[in-house]
Amino acid sequence: MREWRVAWLGGVLIGVGNGILREVTYAPRLGERTGHNVSGATAITAFAAYFWWLQRRWPLGSRGDALSVGTQWLVMTVAFEFGFGRLVAKQSWDELLADYDVRAGRTWPFVLVWIAAGPEVMRRFAP
Repeated sequence: MREWRVAWLGGVLIGVGNGILREVTYAPRLGERTGHNVSGATAITAFAAYFWWLQRRWPLGSRGDALSVGTQWLVMTVAFEFGFGRLVAKQSWDELLADYDVRAGRTWPFVLVWIAAGPEVMRRFAP
C-alpha cells in the first residue's frame, strides 16, 4: 500500500493537468459550468486509467486495503484542494465550496467518490 500512497502524487499531476487542459482548451468555448462538468468526466477517466495501471503494477490484495487507499487518497485530495485553494490561489471558502454543490450542477463530488472507490473497483476488475 505504500506505493499507492506515494502514487497519490501522480494523482495530483492528473488533477492539475486536467484543470489546465480545461481552462486552456474547451472551457472558454463551453462555459464555466459545462467546462467543469466535462472536466469531471475526463478526470474520472484519467483516474480510472491510472488506478488500472497501479493495480497491475502494485496489486492491492484485499478489499480493506483498497478501501483504505481510496480513503487516504480522498483525504489527501480534499486537504490539497483546500490548502492550495486557500493558501496559494487565495480562494474564498464560498468559492471552494461551490464545486461541491451538486444541486447547482457541479460534478466534483462524483470525482471524489471515484477517487475513494476506484482502487477497489480496479482491484476487482483489472486483469
